[in-house]
Amino acid sequence: MQLASEMYDEYGNLIIPRNFGRFHFGRQELIQIFISVAVLTAAFTIVLMGSVPWYFAFGVAATVSLTGFLLHELGHKFIAQRYGAWAEYRMYPTGLLMALILAFLGWLFAAPGAVYIQGRISKKQNGLISLAGPATNIIFGTAFIILWLAFPSEGMWSSAFNWIGVLSLFLAGFNLIPLGPLDGKKVFAWSPAAWVLAVIVTAIPAAIGYGFI
Repeated sequence: MQLASEMYDEYGNLIIPRNFGRFHFGRQELIQIFISVAVLTAAFTIVLMGSVPWYFAFGVAATVSLTGFLLHELGHKFIAQRYGAWAEYRMYPTGLLMALILAFLGWLFAAPGAVYIQGRISKKQNGLISLAGPATNIIFGTAFIILWLAFPSEGMWSSAFNWIGVLSLFLAGFNLIPLGPLDGKKVFAWSPAAWVLAVIVTAIPAAIGYGFI
């Protein structure tokens, strides 16, 4: 922690840290990201293997882990660091272990970890940081649903587009629940209107992917 006297130079000018506002990673953070992606990919593959070939299950699982989980967390991290905050991902070993155990029971569960943030963040900035994660899920999920609609007769490729899109949008919807430590609570606290809009743009492509529309 810096003392107030250490934040200014001898001429009274505010000292801006070299990494202020820059997107960067810690060594331990990269290791934990790799472990989390690997475990989630394995868990998703195990769940999906019951109905499709292993290589297809692995491809879908890896894509969902990268776009649905990794880019979600990097969305939080990028925006937080742009606001000058310290932000690093830390895995939940218990959550990763539960994901593997429940996968063998046929249940999809994901609580791999989270981006921890420290710094002077306003209510609006906190809301935008929290929204950044689900926003990546919405963008990629919607893109894959569009691909599914554009190529409906491509066999396993069509199925892959649908599964990836639906799973990504499910992750967005889950994280937008305005309860507990989930992103939705912080987004709603900042702007109920932004939260409602995010829920709507998640629900519409998800309903299309599930066949409700």
